[in-house]
Amino acid sequence: MKIYVSVDMEGISGIVLPEQLRRAEPFYEEGRRLLSQEVKTVVESLVQAGADEIIVKDAHGTGFNLLTETLHPKARYLLGATPIDRRFAGLDATFDGALLIGYHAMWGTSFAVRDHTMTATSWQTVSLNGSAVGEIALDSLLFGLYGVPVLLVSGDDKACVEAQQVLPGVAVYETKVGFGRHAAVIKPPLFVHSESELPRAIFDAIATRREREPLTLKGPYELEIRYASTDVADARYYDGIHAIRRDGQSVVYKENDLLSLLSHM
Repeated sequence: MKIYVSVDMEGISGIVLPEQLRRAEPFYEEGRRLLSQEVKTVVESLVQAGADEIIVKDAHGTGFNLLTETLHPKARYLLGATPIDRRFAGLDATFDGALLIGYHAMWGTSFAVRDHTMTATSWQTVSLNGSAVGEIALDSLLFGLYGVPVLLVSGDDKACVEAQQVLPGVAVYETKVGFGRHAAVIKPPLFVHSESELPRAIFDAIATRREREPLTLKGPYELEIRYASTDVADARYYDGIHAIRRDGQSVVYKENDLLSLLSHM
C-alpha cells in the first residue's frame, strides 16, 4: 500500500503562534520539534496500518522545517520548495491515498488559527470557478489529477469543518479548537500522539480508503485571486486573455488545464 502525506505546520498540535512558524523566530525550533514529532507518529501509524511505501512532503514555507535526524526510516521525504507542477513530486496513480496533516482553514475563516491561503502576507481570497477555496481544496485537486483520494485531514476545528465541506465523508482529526488567529484550546501533543487519538484516526481512514473518491473538477477553469495590496497586483503580468486585472487588487486567470491555471499562483 502506497500513501502520500502532505504536512503543513499551522494545524500541528501545540502550534499557535507565528513565532513557531518562521525561521529565526524565538520559538521556531520548538515548532520544528512539534512538527517532526507529529510526522513520526503519522509514519509509525501508517506502517502499522500496512503501508509499505510512504512519501512525506514538507509543505510549509521553505519546505525545510522537519528535523532530519528524527525522520522515521520507513518513509521518504520531499524537502525544499517545489513549483506547482511538482508540488507532490513522486506522486503517481499507483498511490492508494493521501493524508493532509497539520492543515489550516482558508483566509477569512472566523476564529481559525493562522487562516490564510498559500500566503499570509500577499494574498487575501482565492476562488476557483466561483467558489472560495483554500489549501485543503487546492491540494486535494492536485492529488485528484492522479486519481488519488484524500483519506484524512488534521488541523484545528475550522480546518476540519472546511475539509468535510470540500471532501464529504473524509476522516478528520482535530488537534485544537481555534479562538482567534493566534489563540486556541489545544490537545497536548502527547495526547494527540497516543494510540487512541491521531493513530486511531489514521488506522480508521486507511481501513475505509476504498470508500473515498478523488476530488476532481472539470474545466474550463477560472481562478480569481484578491491580492493584499495594489502593488502586489501591479507586479503581475496581464495579457487580457489568460490573466485579466479585474480591479486594483483582484486578478482573474483563465485556463483549460488545471496545472496551467495553478501555475499562476
